[in-house]
Amino acid sequence: MRSSPKMEKALYDFSLTGKIVPRTENNQYLKVSYRGSGQDISEKWNVKIYTSGSVVTTDKSTLKKIISGTFKPPNENLKVIQIDDAGIGFPLCGIMVGVTDGTSIWTDTVDVKLFQGDAYDRKEYLKDYTDRGVTIIKKIGISPKTHRIEICSGFINQLLKIKLRDMGYDVVITDIKGILQDKLEALYRAHVYDLTGKHLAYDPKGLTTKQIAFNYHSAVKWGRKFAPELLKTGWKSL
Repeated sequence: MRSSPKMEKALYDFSLTGKIVPRTENNQYLKVSYRGSGQDISEKWNVKIYTSGSVVTTDKSTLKKIISGTFKPPNENLKVIQIDDAGIGFPLCGIMVGVTDGTSIWTDTVDVKLFQGDAYDRKEYLKDYTDRGVTIIKKIGISPKTHRIEICSGFINQLLKIKLRDMGYDVVITDIKGILQDKLEALYRAHVYDLTGKHLAYDPKGLTTKQIAFNYHSAVKWGRKFAPELLKTGWKSL
């Protein structure tokens, strides 16, 4: 995606509404940067325009609506479904997709085999994760007329976000909090324990960089010694 005077003016004008705010970054190649203010647009959303003219954003759909002047706040009359992931940065086992309506939680797991060999190179885990997320949404029987969807910003959720929008849902990227944030990591840790018999998984939130590195390398060391078939060997770091 390339920048244009129209895009830059639209972003500046939209920033006057308070829904996005400019960011100052120490990058000589960066021309301008904005993030969501948390008022209708999540702080997880951002757009960066580089001096080369290239544009990078966490959500192209939101950017296009800002440029065209068609952006609308989320419909507060719709009930909210939240989607998040767990395990994407953990070196053992697969990853988990979690969905909640604020009361119940539904989960499914992508097999670690899709993080190994040619399957990983083909990003089969991304399609599988997306399919499992869509299946959960269909299973719980919601409709774009009754529900909107909030989803975490990570790469693993990008294709799922697109699929859900194609299904007619209003999907926004945001920082997932509440029951899903509190429970999904615990469910993932239980999943890892079921496969390994060890308390190896950890919740990175609240840990220091040093603590995360220690837990990560401890899990890798255990996996190499006792269960190499559970390692995400497609990762270059492994």
